[in-house]
This record gives sequence, C-alpha cells and structure tokens, in this order.
Amino acid sequence: MPRKFLVGLLLGLLLLVGCSLSEEEILPQIKRKLEQLDSYYAQLNVVVYSFEGEQAYQVKQWQEFPSRWRVEVQTHDEAQYFICDGKQIWVYQPGIDDYYRLDLSRNPGELAPPFMLSGYLNQLLTADNFNFGGEKELDGVTFYVVSFPGQMQGETIKLWLDKKTLFPLVVETFLDDKPLNRLDVKTLELNPEIEEKLFEFEAATEQQATTQCQYEQLTLEEASKGWPVPVFVPASLPEGSFLYVISRVPEQEREQLIFVYQGRKPFTLVQYPAADKKQFTAEAAQKLLVGSFEGFYRQNKSNDLATLCWSNGISDFILTGSLSESEMAVIASSLQTLQTYTL
Repeated sequence: MPRKFLVGLLLGLLLLVGCSLSEEEILPQIKRKLEQLDSYYAQLNVVVYSFEGEQAYQVKQWQEFPSRWRVEVQTHDEAQYFICDGKQIWVYQPGIDDYYRLDLSRNPGELAPPFMLSGYLNQLLTADNFNFGGEKELDGVTFYVVSFPGQMQGETIKLWLDKKTLFPLVVETFLDDKPLNRLDVKTLELNPEIEEKLFEFEAATEQQATTQCQYEQLTLEEASKGWPVPVFVPASLPEGSFLYVISRVPEQEREQLIFVYQGRKPFTLVQYPAADKKQFTAEAAQKLLVGSFEGFYRQNKSNDLATLCWSNGISDFILTGSLSESEMAVIASSLQTLQTYTL
C-alpha cells in the first residue's frame, strides 16, 4: 500500500511539472494569480531606445493590492518618484522641489505609472486581442510568451512570463516592429511585508507640500476658464505623444498652467501670463528662435533632459523633456490659442 501511494504521488508530481498552459488557459490563470496576490516588490533594469541613443534606468516598484503603489525611476544622476496612497498620485523629483498631484477621484480609470509590472498584466487582461506564443526559451530559461497591442497605433507589447508566477520577467515594447524599450526584472518578491510610509508622500516641509502639490487635473475647457490670457496648445507633437494631464498651480504670486504629455516622447509645457521682467537666461543656455521670438535652450549635464524658455509677449513658456533641439523648436513654434486649436 505505501508503495502504491508513492508511485501515485510521483506520477502526480510528474504530471504537474509537465503540465503547460494553453492559449485558452493563460488569461484566466493570470487573472486568478493576480486576485490571490496581496503585494509584490520588484527591481528591474530598463533600456529605452530613441533616435538619440539608448537611455538606461534602474526601477524599483512596490504594490499593495488593490490600489497602493510606489515606483522609483533612477538614472545615473536624476530620479523621479510616483506614489499612490489609493486616493491620489504624487509625482516628484527629489532635490529640485518639483511636485504635482493627480486626484484619482477625477480619474476613475487606472493611471498606471511607468514600467509597472502589474500594469502590463492588466493591459493584457483588458486587451481586445492577444497572441499566445506558447513556451519559448530566453537566455536558457523557458517562459510563456504573450504579445498584445499597446495604446499607440502600431505598438506591440511582448511579455515573457515566468512559468510559475505568471509575472513578466522580461517586457519588450515595439512600435512598427522597432524596439521602444526593454525591461529585465532582477528581483521579484511576492507577498512581502511593505512599510506603510512607502505609500506616503513626504515633502521637505509641510508648507512646501501645501503650496506645491495641490495640482488639480483640468480639461482644456476648465483650464481656460478665468485664465487671464489665452491658453496656448501645441498643434504639432512628436509621433505617439498625447496630452495626459493639465494642472493649474499658483507659484510666487503668478499662476501657471502645466500640460503633461506622455507617449514615446514625453514632455511638459508650462505657461504663465507674461511677466514684465524676463528671467530666462541661464548658464550654458544657447539662443534659439521660436518663430519670431527669442528663446533660450539648454541641456542638463547628462544630456538626457532639455529645457526651452521663451515668451510671445502674451505668455511665458517653459518646455522640458527628453527632446532634441529641433523637436523642441517644432513644438514651440506650433503653439495655437485654444480658440483656434482643433482637437
């Protein structure tokens, strides 16, 4: 009797190990595992491909389901943090006092931070279609491979899923078959204990948090109401870029409108009512014509972030992003008032 029991147990283990998921089973199994998960922590390396070359990032992310998460994106000399406490999302850059807040009550849909592993799985689960590639080997490891359309036209996201956890350990994104980015997971911990403070925003002082973080999400129409001058919107955008959020914030007794664009070429456009005294000049800045107006263009020390400042006499503008000088000039020169802008 014990011998039969051992034989049956071994056969059961062999069947379990040898079992592979089919195309019909993969999505229900991913959904089931996500629903059973309380939390996770991951470290990953990210490479973003662009015309200017490769950009490397180190990313840490924590998630406590259903709605609290933290993502830290680090380059060799800069960092950006995304923190969600379940009610609002804080985005800030340590060391430069640059903060803003996204209110989730104004955006009932999910606002996924960059490179979020669970976000890719949720995109897969809600995709209109997907392609199941079965089992494939990568660097000596066997994965399940699934691909599905991304948010941009022509974009494809390819997930290399761990066979046990069904979490992506490699993520590749393509646009018209050209690589956009690649994520490689170096550490993945499921159901770890996560400290509460990781999901709390901590500004340098309470006053800074109060004055700098109360950004309110607006529509284009809401942004123009009560704005003392015309609102300007770029008519020309880099391919795949789209308007993500608009905020209106007081700063040094002069309000500013902040337009955040996401996509393949993310950037931020800030506009103020024109000031009498301009303070655009900066060390290492070069002059750049924006239409018939003079602007000042400069890059950071690592040459992966640029800023263009100019005024058209009605408004002062600051354009910031990982953009080339020519791309910035095109965006800046295409500004139109909201009355003439066509959605």
